[in-house]
Amino acid sequence: MTTPAPQITPPQALTSSEARTWTMLAHLSGLLAFAGPLVVFLLQKDKSEVVAREAKESLNFQISIAIYFTGLLLAGTVLTFVVVGVFILMLAPLVPLAGAILTIVAAVKANSTGSYRYPLTIRLVR
Repeated sequence: MTTPAPQITPPQALTSSEARTWTMLAHLSGLLAFAGPLVVFLLQKDKSEVVAREAKESLNFQISIAIYFTGLLLAGTVLTFVVVGVFILMLAPLVPLAGAILTIVAAVKANSTGSYRYPLTIRLVR
């Protein structure tokens, strides 16, 4: 007597309401954890192309913010010996603040329209 092979069912597609919720979570999760959008992408990529696209967009933005912030800190540290470095270090806290504001704007826009493109984002994840 042979045992039948288990059936593998494809993941269920998300409803439009669920997709909007997940796109909003993809953007907002960047506020809590750097890899939050990556987790959303990995969980939902097979269920919704829209959610996958928005999660990648959010992940690219979070990576870009990290690069910009690190760059400003390094430039400010190196230039601290010059007066200009003090001004650059004063601007550094504005980068995470702008990142948080744009993340909230993205979550609201993605929830209402289903899509949002962050400005000044380096598109590393495709």
